[in-house]
Amino acid sequence: MGFNPNQLLNNPASLLSIRSQAIAAQSQEPAAPVPPPPYDKGLYRDAYSRLGLLRIDNVADLGCGVGNFTGVMTEKKQRPEVYLGVDSSHANVKVAKAAYPGWNFIYGDFNSPQVRQEYERYDAYLLLGVLDVIEDDLGFLESAPSGKPILFSAPRAPKEGSLRHFPDMYAIRERYSGLLSVKTVGRFRSAEADYSMVVGVRW
Repeated sequence: MGFNPNQLLNNPASLLSIRSQAIAAQSQEPAAPVPPPPYDKGLYRDAYSRLGLLRIDNVADLGCGVGNFTGVMTEKKQRPEVYLGVDSSHANVKVAKAAYPGWNFIYGDFNSPQVRQEYERYDAYLLLGVLDVIEDDLGFLESAPSGKPILFSAPRAPKEGSLRHFPDMYAIRERYSGLLSVKTVGRFRSAEADYSMVVGVRW
């Protein structure tokens, strides 16, 4: 004899059980934050310090990944409203939202009008590990709002997954000075990475 769904719906005991389960589910404590995958905070702390030197009050983190920079923001007791994380990977955004509840992350293409409308409200842009891995880095910078600081990392040596590298500040200026007023070129180096840290402003 097959299962008849009407038997479940017409059975008061079954209805009571379903109602009890729903109430129990509603009364459960919120899930604890899910820790992000382990990562080296050095690069993100370096970027945070550079933004501080610029006296930046809020930042849009373009290519935020799983929210690594947010980890430093929480470490420094910053407020969620001063930050927006944007990533083109739905999986990354899902991990970031689980790890840092209450912080603002959105999924989408940087060039999408809807996404641009969100991040253009912020005073500065952070691009860590982004410009060296996207095909049209110049096109992206050309479309960026003028007058706002952009802090980005640039690998100094060939790196897996990167389309380009910049051995010194002259290589960076050669590629980007037509679009950016390059203000400073610093360096972050660790056992795992060697980056120039560049601050520029769109002409």
